[in-house]
Amino acid sequence: MGKWLIILIGLILAVSVYEVLRRQVLKRTALKIRLGGQRTVDQAMVVCLAKLSSVSKAQQVGGELHSVPVADVWGRGVMAFEYVIDAPGMLTADLAEVRRLLNNQLQVYARDERVAAYQNAGPALRVTDTWLRDGQLHLDVAYLMNEATLEYLEDLRRLNHEAK
Repeated sequence: MGKWLIILIGLILAVSVYEVLRRQVLKRTALKIRLGGQRTVDQAMVVCLAKLSSVSKAQQVGGELHSVPVADVWGRGVMAFEYVIDAPGMLTADLAEVRRLLNNQLQVYARDERVAAYQNAGPALRVTDTWLRDGQLHLDVAYLMNEATLEYLEDLRRLNHEAK
């Protein structure tokens, strides 16, 4: 009886150690993928905002560019990032035009840099949301590189449709 109990405890410990190690490897791999996607979107945003600096609406946008993943809210694997940029004097009425201009520039960037979308599901890089708060422009930009991000965009589309 004691021998079987020791074997059972040993087996439970082995499975537990295996699961902990497996989760750590998966977590590290997911982080590497997210950081790669974030780096791609950051580079695209730097190039696109520089090109838009001559446009009057986008000319009001200034400040340092940095992104934060929005995946904490939407789930694992979602390649969507929020940018907060100083935009003194920008009005809510300007948001649609800024979003349109930025989406156009992101499409050009994706085409020129050969950034492909998951299963050719449209533009690989796109602005999914814009808003103003305290003189700052908030932009959510999605990199459509996997199924999770595609599902995120479909969820946003459903939410926006229900809100109307």
